Amino acid sequence: MTDGGRIGIAAVVLLALGAGMTGLVTAAGNRRLLRRVFGEAQGQQFQEHLAAILRTFEDHAAMECEVRDSLARLEKTSHGFFDTVDIEHYDAFPGQAGKFSFSLLMLNRNGSGVILTSLTSAQGSKLYAKLIETGKSDTALSREEQDVLGRHARS
Repeated sequence: MTDGGRIGIAAVVLLALGAGMTGLVTAAGNRRLLRRVFGEAQGQQFQEHLAAILRTFEDHAAMECEVRDSLARLEKTSHGFFDTVDIEHYDAFPGQAGKFSFSLLMLNRNGSGVILTSLTSAQGSKLYAKLIETGKSDTALSREEQDVLGRHARS
């Protein structure tokens, strides 16, 4: 055999030894990790320990699903709550009834809701409701209604 052949065989042997050492080090690291997770459990004890870990994992996964569902329901229903409420009192018919007319604004966090307006005169009151969607009404608003809505316009 030539010197080149011997060197080639030696190189292959060294590579095989290096790969074997790397495998042993990796296996030793894996054993340490398994020991940390499972302790010194063996046989039936190992199976019971593994089953307990899996039950805990499944319980946590189920709990996470419940929390996510609860948050989704809360998010869905919370859009119906009014987080902006304001009222503007004014005299709709000067000299007749005083400042008994009003416009009541109720908006959720998306800027949607309603303006309730009561116009009071010496002859009585009339109530009007106007829907607000994302800060705008599809019905013409009075100056007072525009004022109360403008104070809470979202930019």
